[in-house]
Amino acid sequence: MIVTLMLICLTSAANELRIVSSDSGKTLSVKNLAKDLKGYDLIFFGEFHDNAELHKLQRELLPLIMSKRELILSFEMFERDVQSEVDAYIEGWTNEEQFLLETRVWQNYESDYKPLIEFAKKYKLGVIAANVPRRFAGQLTRQGMSFLNELEPDERRLLAENITSPKDEYQKAFYDMMNLASSASHGMMTDDLNLERLYQAQCLKDDTMAESIVRAFMAKPKAQIIHFNGEFHSRSFLGTVSRVKSAMPKLKIAVISPTYDSDRQNATLSPTDKRAGTHIILLPEPSSGGEE
Repeated sequence: MIVTLMLICLTSAANELRIVSSDSGKTLSVKNLAKDLKGYDLIFFGEFHDNAELHKLQRELLPLIMSKRELILSFEMFERDVQSEVDAYIEGWTNEEQFLLETRVWQNYESDYKPLIEFAKKYKLGVIAANVPRRFAGQLTRQGMSFLNELEPDERRLLAENITSPKDEYQKAFYDMMNLASSASHGMMTDDLNLERLYQAQCLKDDTMAESIVRAFMAKPKAQIIHFNGEFHSRSFLGTVSRVKSAMPKLKIAVISPTYDSDRQNATLSPTDKRAGTHIILLPEPSSGGEE
């Protein structure tokens, strides 16, 4: 179905992106997107980490999905070992300087994630530092799964209890992505062992983030959670999404997936696009290079 309606947006983002419902094929305003999302228990907001328009949409969306239902924010960008530091900042027990020093914030925190954290702080929303500490993903890439045997009990608890690396559609998509990146950079990423370990490290992140989300629902089953992650972790309901669905099949899950389209205002969603999520964000092609 060719969708020709222009996006009705709250800000100048209207000229840059278009929101489409995968189910109906209709173009949605930000308000209507928020209205749709209120019916879900769990929202995955897949992002290109350095895309300003997506981060702008995130900022606009949060106040619109607020309701009487408790809202919890979950982040790939914060790791389990800093959960207490995140909690302390949200509750006002520590200042921003200490928070920034202790939580290893991403380089684009100030422009992109600070507004979300400050929103949570203002309204005293729960925040989940969902991801595995990156040093463990690095260890897995270098040593393989045997590194688990070297961990102390306190360290092991920072990783998902059940670590998987299924040979499925997600693995194929990951291998395709890495081989494409390797070809583009004339790298040597195609070695089978390297690819397998990189995939295992990717799955370690998915398993850990999923477990963090599931634990939050077990503690507060009536809450709504919105999880922010790189789009590959949630595209097509794979990655982190598939792990949560396996653990809690009755959850109603929305997936927001971005994609680039030079003719975004008139484009037809392909079958692949429709499978990518419940809501698709069509963005202009980046001016230079790609985004992960």
